[in-house]
Amino acid sequence: MAMTATLEPARNSALQASKAALRRIASYELPAELDRRILELGERQAELTDEERAELLAWVEFTQQRSIEKLDAEVALRRLSTEFPELN
Repeated sequence: MAMTATLEPARNSALQASKAALRRIASYELPAELDRRILELGERQAELTDEERAELLAWVEFTQQRSIEKLDAEVALRRLSTEFPELN
């Protein structure tokens, strides 16, 4: 008998919801307009105003944190796939 049939419905639902949330995080991409803004600020780094420099640093911190979250989500998805292959 497949393990899916033995999972309690609530547990299966929680695992499916977790997988869906992790997939959204793992597939996140910065909107193109924001990506262009970061690139533009980076290209003009030497001539930025204090406000623009602060904006660039905030964007860099944000993108670094998102990269970490994406990697964590990818690892968690692989673990879920390994432990619960019936979720694939």
